[in-house]
Amino acid sequence: LKGVVPSAIDFNGTTSKLENTTASGFDVAAYTILAWVLADGQGEGGFGCIFLADETGDAFNLSHQNAANTLRFQAEFSTTRGSWTFPATDGQWNAIALSYDRSSVLNDPVARVNFASVTVSEAATPVGTAVSPATGYCVGNRSAQTTTWDGGIRHFQFFSRILSDAEKDAALQYPGSVTNGMVLWLKMPDASDLNDYSGNGLNGTGTALAARGSDPPIYLERPRIVVPRMAIVPAAMRN
Repeated sequence: LKGVVPSAIDFNGTTSKLENTTASGFDVAAYTILAWVLADGQGEGGFGCIFLADETGDAFNLSHQNAANTLRFQAEFSTTRGSWTFPATDGQWNAIALSYDRSSVLNDPVARVNFASVTVSEAATPVGTAVSPATGYCVGNRSAQTTTWDGGIRHFQFFSRILSDAEKDAALQYPGSVTNGMVLWLKMPDASDLNDYSGNGLNGTGTALAARGSDPPIYLERPRIVVPRMAIVPAAMRN
C-alpha cells in the first residue's frame, strides 16, 4: 500500500548535522549508499554533504556539486582523491543509489536516480591505494559544520556490499526490506528519531535539525497478492 510517511528531517544549509563520532563498519572494500534526498539549493559552500564516512579523514562522501541538479561522490586515495558527478534534479525528492568498489583505481561508482541508471562522469581519477575510513559518520554535513546540506533527507541506508539494481530499488521503495549487509539505517522521520534501525546500534545525535513537511513517495508496506478463494460447490450440485 502506497502511503505518505509522517515527515522527513530538514537540514538548514548552515549548521545542521546528524552524526556519530565513534561508529564503525564502513571500512569495507565495496559498499552501497541509499537515501531519499531533496535539495532546496546547493548547500553550504556549494557542496552540501549528504553523507560522510570517517569523521577525521573523510574517506568517502556523497554531496551536492557546486552546480545545479548535480551530485558528487568522492573517495580518498593515498595520492589523488577520486571524484565523480551524476545528475539529480534539485527541488524534488530523489531516490539515490550509489555503489562503489574501492579495491581498484580502475573502478567507477555506479549510480541510480529514481530507479533508473544515470551516467557517472569522472572529474578526477583516483591514484594510489584506497584510504580506509576511521570511525564515525555524518549525515547532512561534515563534523566541522562547513558543508551543510540544504533540504531534506530520509531513509539513509548503508550496506557493506554491492546491491543488485533490484535490491537497491526494493530497499528505497520498501525501506527495511533488504537487510543482508546492512550497516546503518536511519529512518529520519523527524528530529526526535535519530536511531539506527539496522540492529547495529549506530544511533546518531543531531544539531539544528527540524521536521520537514514534504515526504518522499515511498511504500509503507509491500503490496499483498490476494488469491481468491474457490467457491465450494455442494455435493448435490456437482456433475
